[in-house]
Amino acid sequence: MTSPRQSLNSRGMQPFVKLADPATYVACKWDMRTDHEARSYWIPFFKTHVRTILRLGGEVLANLGLGADEIERRTHRCTAEFDARFDEFAARPQSMERVTILTLDAWRDQLLRGHGFDDPFEMLKQRENETVLPMLPVVLRELDSHTGDDQILTAVKGVFAGNIFDMGAAASSKLMLEGGLDFFTTRANLPPRPWLVDDFDALRQSLSEKQYKKVVYFIDNAGADFLLGALPLMRYLARRGTKVVLAANERPTLNDMTVHDVRDWWPRIIAAAGCLADLPIEIVSTGTGEPLIDLSSVSDELNAAAEDADLLIIEGMGRAIESNLDAQFACDALNIGMIKDSMIAKVNGGKLYDVVLRFR
Repeated sequence: MTSPRQSLNSRGMQPFVKLADPATYVACKWDMRTDHEARSYWIPFFKTHVRTILRLGGEVLANLGLGADEIERRTHRCTAEFDARFDEFAARPQSMERVTILTLDAWRDQLLRGHGFDDPFEMLKQRENETVLPMLPVVLRELDSHTGDDQILTAVKGVFAGNIFDMGAAASSKLMLEGGLDFFTTRANLPPRPWLVDDFDALRQSLSEKQYKKVVYFIDNAGADFLLGALPLMRYLARRGTKVVLAANERPTLNDMTVHDVRDWWPRIIAAAGCLADLPIEIVSTGTGEPLIDLSSVSDELNAAAEDADLLIIEGMGRAIESNLDAQFACDALNIGMIKDSMIAKVNGGKLYDVVLRFR
């Protein structure tokens, strides 16, 4: 469970083994070169959002002992280079190869790392995990008080409620930074069914009729998302005899849990909820480092673990809605997440805080 950190430089990256047809797979179909409305929305969004990221990153560097002058210098240089890169794309979109939100994510994170902001959300992730970890046993006990279809529905609603804890979207990041989010209140106020995309009945029937052998669960954010949403659903499946592959990013991005974060926190998770200790949960790296996920290039470690999987769970607005919503797989697959961005809501025909559960 807590194997040492390894560099992926010596490990391969290949298409995800469970893609139905890697040759036709497209992670994100939104081409910003030709979509003027999307380009006009996302470029200002990224330029504004990076200021918040750099402020949080400056707190991390200060905590590591870096001086205020050096932090200000790095922040200024990163901001200038960031604006220049995004403004260049805005001015000459056709001069570049295909540009999607995945591309913008990659530009942002490369620039941040290039100026020494390797994990700007490190302290925020720690604070969120510290705050909600004591609630994990409470959520698990409550889930155990439900039975049958109601237990499945409660677990699913927990994933939705946890997924609002997202620093990659303007609405939810503002609420997070202002301390205005609460897991139980969010869960109680979820949109009523039918949801924007609502395949819950098919999921419920499949879980009732099938005994899944192995599930690969692509996790998303730290804090309530991982601890109170993802883990209870993993536990529900594992207690039914399903082996769980917990797949997490290799590199930091926004407030997503990396594989290293998961391994570092796992002993504390077990101490808080001992019922997880003996369950068949394996932690692997996806090899990736963006809030969306491009399954055309993942780690050999993930592919080896997923070879015999018969269920995938892809969670989060970025991984499951902005990318991979229409992806086809060679096994059953669940896309689940909450919409926390007005543009994502618009292109999916919904509204802010709508939820999506696609099962196929």
